[in-house]
Amino acid sequence: MRINQSFTILGCLLFSGCALLKPALPIDTIPLPPTYSSPTIAESTVAETAWWLIFNNPELDKLIHHALLHNPSLEQVWARLTQADATARRLGAARLPSINLTTGLTRTEAINTGPESYQWSGGAAVTSYELDLWGRVNAVQSAAKLDAESARFAVETAAMSLSAEVANRWHNLIARRMELAILREQLEANRTSLELIELRFRKSFSTGLALLQQRQTVESTAALIPLAERAERAAELELTALLGKTEPAAIESTLLCTLPPLPSLGIPATLLEQRPDVQRARVLLDAASWRVAAARADRLPAIRLSGRIESTERSSEELFDNWLSTLVGNLSAPLLDAGARRAETERTQAVLREAVAAYRATVIQAINEVEQALNLEMTQATYTAALAVRLKAAQQAYDEAIRRYRNGAIDYTTVLFQLNTLQQIERLQISAQADQISYRINLLRSLGGNWMKQLEEPGESNEEN
Repeated sequence: MRINQSFTILGCLLFSGCALLKPALPIDTIPLPPTYSSPTIAESTVAETAWWLIFNNPELDKLIHHALLHNPSLEQVWARLTQADATARRLGAARLPSINLTTGLTRTEAINTGPESYQWSGGAAVTSYELDLWGRVNAVQSAAKLDAESARFAVETAAMSLSAEVANRWHNLIARRMELAILREQLEANRTSLELIELRFRKSFSTGLALLQQRQTVESTAALIPLAERAERAAELELTALLGKTEPAAIESTLLCTLPPLPSLGIPATLLEQRPDVQRARVLLDAASWRVAAARADRLPAIRLSGRIESTERSSEELFDNWLSTLVGNLSAPLLDAGARRAETERTQAVLREAVAAYRATVIQAINEVEQALNLEMTQATYTAALAVRLKAAQQAYDEAIRRYRNGAIDYTTVLFQLNTLQQIERLQISAQADQISYRINLLRSLGGNWMKQLEEPGESNEEN
């Protein structure tokens, strides 16, 4: 009964000590806008499924899953999570006594005067177990647990970024191939036009200047192809690296994905739960506050216990017949440490202030990323639509210029101007569509979600070593 009462008192001291030593966190004062600037629906929803499924493309889904399993950078983040988990378990073990089993044999012989003797011993010992009166051990363990939790959020953040990077690189590769294909088509069309002008020149229906101008157009288009091939190869290598491979993946898609309508954005406050980087900043802030509590508790007196139960006999047959127990308690309190503990407390308090500022910066950055992505998405959609109108007008202008040139109403310079404009807009349209998809991907990434919580470490084993 007395033992139970003692543990009850110690438990009350422990929890009251933690309440007094752990600082309050001034993070509820961060102002958040009520809505985003976009006029889209603002339902408070959290994406539970993978964001890239809205594109409904099996090849993209396959590539992202492969990257999540084989990307070396993500594997490093997983390894850091395992390290943090192990550290938390190791520090948590300090809350329970550590018991060591001991056994030994001592042989004693008086030199030149007597026979030898043997002394057998065996038992168990508890070495320097600290009674956590002020919550120091609990604070250290709590901080370590939060470090492990932050490592998990780091994995989720890396996975979210990786999925967006793979999707961007995949779309970029498709766009570069489309640009290369249209350049080759334009080159072939320009060469065909050159042959027709040469035929007209031989029949005196065209001038030498028109012939030279068309040749210049052909060579200008041909000069763009090596650059397009270089861009395609660079995009292919970037995607290959993200997949954790050395050989390029077989990409069969030849067209960019069709964009679905904008998703429900929710309100800015939902980012606190949707974004793993924001959640990571929050738990790092909590960990910093626990370390302040541990530093404060380290300046207070500490009680440490050590004990031993053992048996000692002259023969192994009689060992464990009689037992001897020892219990030692020590009270230690800092007296003079040249200000080391005070300095450590000040250091942890400064780390806490840094963590508060980092959390505020992360929240602001998260909201800013959504707003930036929305701005790019909306303006790019307007630009792409205007470019489509411009392309139609350029096609009509080129057709009219050809008709008038054949009727002798205009010279070939006007035709070349309209041709170059048309071909340039055709290439611009592909880039504009690719950019719009990229902005949508960045918007989906910035909104976060919960699908990363289903991730498991690649090759994870449950075996204990």
